[in-house]
Amino acid sequence: MSAGPHASWLAVGRIRRPHGIHGELVVESLTDFPERLAPGVEIWVGSETPDQRAVIHRVRFHKGDFLLALAGIADRNAVEAWRGLYVFLPERPRGELPPRYYYEHELVGCRCVRPDGAGLGDVTALLPGPGGHLLAVATPGGEVLVPFVSPIVVRVDIGSRTVVLDPPRGLFDADAL
Repeated sequence: MSAGPHASWLAVGRIRRPHGIHGELVVESLTDFPERLAPGVEIWVGSETPDQRAVIHRVRFHKGDFLLALAGIADRNAVEAWRGLYVFLPERPRGELPPRYYYEHELVGCRCVRPDGAGLGDVTALLPGPGGHLLAVATPGGEVLVPFVSPIVVRVDIGSRTVVLDPPRGLFDADAL
């Protein structure tokens, strides 16, 4: 699979360190689709953007992380400089994603409003939480963490950059007044 020069890239893992003496990498998963990291898949490695190409030869799980062996790399020294870099894959087209699945970069910057259109704030991040993801919403009173679940999240409209929320009483400061 070759993404070409104009693909949108997503960081799907962060390289923690080399593993063993044969060039394997310990990679922390940053993806909801770990099955995309499979033998034969072309990955790119870099700090903020992909700049080095590699092909996965073997992947296995070890203590909660991926262990990746890359085609043509059989030496720890060859990957030592990759410590702390990211593993990138091309972004999947929206039509290939599960229903109601959104990438963080699609949500950041969206305006949050109540069902009646009253503004609540702007999404600054999508964070993992103990019971699921949380929207970090910047409001005039500070950051509010909103569970990214129905019925609180009524609708996400990526086209209009709007997230309609029906928050429980007290979640936003204005509710408590």
